[in-house]
Amino acid sequence: MSQDFFHDDMRWFLQSRVDWDHLFRLQGREGVSVPEEVGTYVSVLETLEEICRELDADARAHWHDEAMLVDGRVQVPPHIAHGYEKLRSAGLICLPISPEYGGYGLPFLVNTFYLEMLAHANSSLMTIVGLQAGVAGDIEKYGSPDLKARYLPKLTSGEWQGSMDLTEPQAGSDLGGIVTKVSEENGRYFVDGEKIFITNGGSEVHLVLAREAGTFRESLGTTNGLSLVLVPAELPDGSRNRMQVTRVERKMGLHGSPTCVVEFDHAEGFILGVRGQGFRAMLDLMNNARLGVAAQALGVAHAAYEEALAYAKQRIQFDQPIVEQPLVKSMLTQMTINLQAARALLYRTAALVDRLEVLRRRLERGGSELATPEQHQELEQLTQTVRLLTPLCKYYATEISNDVTRKAIQIHGGLGYMAESAVAHFHCDSIITTIYEGTSEIQASFALKEMSKGSLFTLLDQIAGEVAALRQTYPEECGRIETLIEKWIRTSLPSLLEDPRYALLNAKRLAEMVIDVVAAAELLHQASRSEAKRLAARSFLDRRSLAIEMGARRIQSGDVRRLTRYDVILGIDSGTGQKS
Repeated sequence: MSQDFFHDDMRWFLQSRVDWDHLFRLQGREGVSVPEEVGTYVSVLETLEEICRELDADARAHWHDEAMLVDGRVQVPPHIAHGYEKLRSAGLICLPISPEYGGYGLPFLVNTFYLEMLAHANSSLMTIVGLQAGVAGDIEKYGSPDLKARYLPKLTSGEWQGSMDLTEPQAGSDLGGIVTKVSEENGRYFVDGEKIFITNGGSEVHLVLAREAGTFRESLGTTNGLSLVLVPAELPDGSRNRMQVTRVERKMGLHGSPTCVVEFDHAEGFILGVRGQGFRAMLDLMNNARLGVAAQALGVAHAAYEEALAYAKQRIQFDQPIVEQPLVKSMLTQMTINLQAARALLYRTAALVDRLEVLRRRLERGGSELATPEQHQELEQLTQTVRLLTPLCKYYATEISNDVTRKAIQIHGGLGYMAESAVAHFHCDSIITTIYEGTSEIQASFALKEMSKGSLFTLLDQIAGEVAALRQTYPEECGRIETLIEKWIRTSLPSLLEDPRYALLNAKRLAEMVIDVVAAAELLHQASRSEAKRLAARSFLDRRSLAIEMGARRIQSGDVRRLTRYDVILGIDSGTGQKS
C-alpha cells in the first residue's frame, strides 16, 4: 500500500500559498534565496518521510503495547523509545527553536507538516515529540537567559523531554479551578498539588500552572493569580526534585504515550514570565498545542483513508471491487474532500501564525513606537484572525478525523471491527483528539467568544477580498461564496449575540458555517492545480452551501426557549441540572 507522508497538498502549499520573500524581509533576511530556503524545508520533510516509513510498521505491530509505571519510573514501549531515538539521531527534535539553542528555527507551518506526518506514522510518538517542542517554545519565549541556557539545549537535542501540567481533578477546561499552589520562600519557589491526565508525565521538564499561595483565596475561581512554573525532575545540583508519577492511565488509544498522575510535594521550580500572569504565557503553549492536535488528527485520518481506499480496491464482492459500489465510492470521495478542506484550513492558519510571529518580533526589535500605523493594524488583525481560526481548526480537523476513521471501519466491514484492525486502531487514536486540549464544544465556545469581539468580520473581509480576486476564473463559485457570506453568515451573528445563552446553544452551528466558507475559498485557491482539485472544490461548495443555509435558517428561526424544551425532555430543573 502506498503511504504518502509528505503529500502533494503539503508540497503545493509550501511552494504556492506563502509569500516567503515578504516573510524573510520582515525577518531582516533580505538576501535569502527563497528557492534555496524552501528547498531546505523540503529536504527536512523528505528526510522525515523516510523515517516515518520505518516507524509506521513498528507502530502497527505494537499498537497494543502500553506505557507503564515500573519502580516509580515511566517506561514507554520499546517501539516508542526506538522511534524517538531515530528522530533524535536525525536531529529532528524541536524544529522551531532557535539555532542558538540547538534548533533549526523552522517556520510553524513546516512544524505543522512535521506533526501531521509523524502522527500518520505513529500518533503516540507524535504526542511526546509535539509537546516537547511546545514546552521548549514557551521556555524560549518566557524564560530567563539562565533558564533558556540550562534547559533548551537538552530539550532540542532530545536528551530531555517535556510535559505541560494543567489538568486537576476539579479543573479541566475551567482552569479557574486550579488549586495546585506555588509559594515563595526566601526568593525560591515551591509547588504543591496534584495534576492528572498529564501527557508524558515522566518527562524531565514540567511546565506547571499553579496558583500563587499569597493570593489563593482572592483569585480562586479565576485565571488571575496563576503562575507558570518550570519544575525539573532533577534540580541543578543533581538531586531529585520532590515530585513523582503515581499512576499511568490505561486508555482506549495512544497506548504508547504515557498519560500520568503527577504529585508535587514542595517541589522546587522556576517562574516563567511574570508571577501571577502564567495563564497568559500558558495560552501560547495551549493554542499551539491545539493546532498540533489538529495536525495529529489529520495525520491519523489520512492513514485511515489510505487504508480504506486500498482495501476497497482489492476487496471483491458481487464480482467487483467494492470501490465500484456507488455508496462506497461516495463515502471515500467525501472522506478525501473533507480531509483536503481540513488541511486547507489548518495550513492557512499555520502560515498566518508564522506571519504574526515574525511581525511581532520585528516590532519588538525596532521599537513599537517606531512602527507604522499599517504595521500596528496588520498585527492587530493577524492576532484577531489567528485567535479565531485556532479553535476552528482544532474543532474541524478532529471532528473530521473521527468521521473519516469511523467510515474507514465501515468500509472494512466486520474486518474493521477486529482487535487487530489498523483502521480500528486509527479510530481509537482519533477519538481523544476531539477531547484533549479542549473538547469540540469548548473550541466552538472559544470561537464564538472571538467572533463577538469582531474577528469574524475581519476574517470575512479577508475571504471576500480573496474571492473577488478569483472571480474572473471561477465566477459561479465565487458568487456563491459571496452570497453565503453576506446573506447567511453576516446576518446570523448579530441575532445570536442578543442572547448569550442562545448564542452558546448555536456555537457549533455557527462555527461550522464559518469553517465551510473559509475552507471553500481555500479549496478554490487550489482548483487550478488539476481537474480533480477543481471538482473537489466544487463538490465541497455544493454540499456545504446547503448546510450553511440550513444552519442560518435554524439560528434565525429559534430562540433561547429551546433550552426550556430541553429541560422538559431531559426531566431536569432549569439551572440546577437536577432531576425534577
